[in-house]
Amino acid sequence: MIYYKLTIPGFNQYKFAWAEMTENANVSQDFPKCPQCHEPVGVSYWLPPYDIVLKQPKKIGDFVGGVIGVDLIVSQNFKDKYLSSGLTGIVSFIQLNIVKAGVSTKKEYNILPLWGATVEITYTQVDYKKMEVTWFSEPEENICKLCCPGGGGIGGTYEKYQKIVFKKETLTKNDFFIPINFPGNIMLSQNAKAFLEINDFSNYQLVPDYEAKENIYK
Repeated sequence: MIYYKLTIPGFNQYKFAWAEMTENANVSQDFPKCPQCHEPVGVSYWLPPYDIVLKQPKKIGDFVGGVIGVDLIVSQNFKDKYLSSGLTGIVSFIQLNIVKAGVSTKKEYNILPLWGATVEITYTQVDYKKMEVTWFSEPEENICKLCCPGGGGIGGTYEKYQKIVFKKETLTKNDFFIPINFPGNIMLSQNAKAFLEINDFSNYQLVPDYEAKENIYK
């Protein structure tokens, strides 16, 4: 079985819109926790109002990049087709409030609703030993066996890896998922890949697990 890493181009591209939180964004002190050690396995929860600023708003893709308090920003088109697809792994959608688009107000652009999507963090684990990892900071010895190694702190922080390898016995049946010891990385099943391609969604990149490389300095 091949899985695919999903990446959404953000502020370093000039074709599609991308988004930012407002300066007054309301962020919780709480966050997703590992059920075993209770350490963070994701970013702090975003609280209402879900206001965003759109940059380069003339062309808005089905996926919108940017640093924001949800796992994905998606179009109404994506949301509707996902909900009728039978796919699994996206656990909630929240409607986002576009308070500014470009240098003007959103009223000057024909912008359809955008939604923040939360992807389930599963008990799936990547196998760092098989990923040819170079560590920026090495994992400590006495670490959680569920959410570590990886994830920062005592679990260690990777500098680069040459591919993504999963511990097969931990694999989820979800079509969209975030491995618990690989935070911030959204993985897709072959069914999810086919869903994106058949519907011709815009502004995303998929890389198969055996070709997925990462280097934090590049």
